[in-house]
Amino acid sequence: SAWAEAVHDHLGGRPPMVDFAHEQRLAQLMVRASRRAVLSSAHDLADGGLAQALVESCLRLDHGVEIKLPKDPDPFVALFSESSGRVLVSVKPNAVDDFTALCDEIGVDRHRLGTVREPGPDAALVVTGQFTLPLAELREAWTGTLRKVFAAA
Repeated sequence: SAWAEAVHDHLGGRPPMVDFAHEQRLAQLMVRASRRAVLSSAHDLADGGLAQALVESCLRLDHGVEIKLPKDPDPFVALFSESSGRVLVSVKPNAVDDFTALCDEIGVDRHRLGTVREPGPDAALVVTGQFTLPLAELREAWTGTLRKVFAAA
């Protein structure tokens, strides 16, 4: 994973097995949810896992978010796993029941993580029991990295 490479200088291991039947159901869910206009956003959990998807989603329109991770697995695994077959979505408030019914009908498990917050100067990415990162700080790190690299060259 990107986390393992950045933190532990380790890039290796065996990639997870892909469940093609699940991937097909997930794709069907995303297409049908899109056609029914029940989603406000969707983001894959590939590079960087849930943590990266949350950061990118929050910074896109400056919305904060408050989530609570499931008890299992370990918080690092929950945040940085890059396993396939997972998508972070935000569901329109009036469409939660419709989305839940779609998931049940198609056979895709879901887990409610939390709530998207309105944009504002105090917007933050909050992972309850783990950390709170103001979006201003995340944006500075996100946009400042390349400037720092090129300034050092």
